[in-house]
Amino acid sequence: MKRFATWLVVAGAVVVLGTANYTIWQRQQIVDHGRPVLLELRPVDPRSLIQGDYMALAYAETIFPAADERSQLPRRGSFIVTLDADSVATFARLDTGGSLAANEARIKYKLVDQRGGMRLGAESYFFQEGQADLFADAEFGVLHVDDAGNSVLIGLAGENKLIIQAPENETGPDGARQDRD
Repeated sequence: MKRFATWLVVAGAVVVLGTANYTIWQRQQIVDHGRPVLLELRPVDPRSLIQGDYMALAYAETIFPAADERSQLPRRGSFIVTLDADSVATFARLDTGGSLAANEARIKYKLVDQRGGMRLGAESYFFQEGQADLFADAEFGVLHVDDAGNSVLIGLAGENKLIIQAPENETGPDGARQDRD
């Protein structure tokens, strides 16, 4: 009986680790091969005392279906956005499962309340302590999106639509110079 319990624990650990690694692999595939999509942001407070420095992301209304349409949508689904020459997204239509034009992308959503609040899965962006000023002027969330509409937030971009990068060499909280690898 003791041997059976040991094998059961080992099998459970293999399943849990295998599932976690598969999920990580899936997300990395989206990062590596997904299409870049820039979603316009609304301003929000970039600081939390409990979680450290981060930015809660509130996407602009131009990305979502009209508010009056949202109450009729299923709890989970996807919609289609049109991408301009800089990959900035604006809502095009609800997803009917058809093929997409070259300048379109599918994005999955989840309704979170009765008023039609929607989440896209990338609702906050964490950054190194002391870099709040660097990200305070972010105007876009940069996501990589696969054909099914799954997305991974890879960074924030400024008005120039380039991903905001922390400086290579910076000083730490104690004022000492810290080099990054």
